[in-house]
Amino acid sequence: MFSEQSGQQDPDAFVQVRPGLKFTYAMPRLIQDLEGEAEATQYAINGHTPSWSGRAAYQALLLPGPRSEMIVSLNAQTGVLNAITARTETDQMPVQLQPLGKLQFSSADGSEYGDYVWSREIRLTQRLFGRASRSDDDMTDPTIITSEEAGGTVGIERNFVQSTISLEGGASIVHMRRIAPVGAPMGSRLDRQYNPRIRGAYTRDLDRRYSLNLDAGAVYVVPYGTDPYNPMTKGRSPGLFPIVGAQLSLVDVWGVGVASIRRDVTPNLLVAQNTVSDVAQVSAGIPLKWNGEIHRRQPKLVATGSGTAMRTQLIDPVDSSVDNSFWIGRLDVGLQYQYSPGIQYALRYELMVQSQGTDSFGDDVPGFYRNTVFFTFKARFPQDVAVEVPKRRENAVRSDRKDLTPMGAEPVIPDLTAEPSDDDIR
Repeated sequence: MFSEQSGQQDPDAFVQVRPGLKFTYAMPRLIQDLEGEAEATQYAINGHTPSWSGRAAYQALLLPGPRSEMIVSLNAQTGVLNAITARTETDQMPVQLQPLGKLQFSSADGSEYGDYVWSREIRLTQRLFGRASRSDDDMTDPTIITSEEAGGTVGIERNFVQSTISLEGGASIVHMRRIAPVGAPMGSRLDRQYNPRIRGAYTRDLDRRYSLNLDAGAVYVVPYGTDPYNPMTKGRSPGLFPIVGAQLSLVDVWGVGVASIRRDVTPNLLVAQNTVSDVAQVSAGIPLKWNGEIHRRQPKLVATGSGTAMRTQLIDPVDSSVDNSFWIGRLDVGLQYQYSPGIQYALRYELMVQSQGTDSFGDDVPGFYRNTVFFTFKARFPQDVAVEVPKRRENAVRSDRKDLTPMGAEPVIPDLTAEPSDDDIR
């Protein structure tokens, strides 16, 4: 249940009750959405009283002019890491290296995205983002990790008849602090880094359903400052890391799917360390027959799932070398039954596996595996939503951008073609 090391599994069952309120306000060129949820989690064995947590989110889509749009998003949440999966769809939990144990965490993030259509062929884009998290391993003498990242990007796209070429550049500043007990395998430390990056991408629509995306670039990791917990550590040096990716996407009335392979460099705020990750992932959502019929545009029964295999390597905070690795795998499959627009049932299975490895100091880090079966019931009153803020209006997988969610739409099939957002647990 709580990602204990192999050989020390701790099985349990839990029930979550999550009431919430949602407010939307729409004008011809502006949609705003505010929602909040309180969450009570009761464990059968590992808890005598409920664990309380919550989530709040604000989204807005603004059309300043006929050629421009802007998206603003703010999120905050608290909870126990293993139970967060129940808040998401089967494709929306990105895989990353996780600490062991009953991890209590809180996080907040915000982002702003804007684009401007300069001409029929040229589109300009920009993005600002920030995120922060705090985690506690819930031990008698706890290890507490606080991490923050903030940055931005600017980009330009050139559209052709069936393809798009884009170039994007940006940077982020990362601040990661670990406060650990005396004698812990990984001691206390403070890491600060600049991460400038550049990326070029090519998108090609193969036909009306399939599209291909290729991208490549580089990230420059630049440590700075002195670690007050290790003041004798000198000679911090930067490192240059290539990033590359390929993605094949299917967008059709009867279903959506994505197959991708990627190498990227991202700060892992949960373990307070920058990482190089090699990821292969497949995800899909397909309507199934119900009473002998398939309601393709408003399906009653939908099968969703994703499978991910990843190797994560830790970037040494002193010399920026990469010499430690973990293998991580995740399988998540489910059936979703839409009884009515506001009532939904789902049955879901998740398998999470993380191999043993070593940290940046050469100490052993045990692995774990976790099996979880979920049964969920969601009800909304009133059932109909007058308007919906699109969950994705950027990073189109098709060159013609026909896969983007229309303004005010509420898709029944989860949007599997979206890239992970910063508010997901990382």
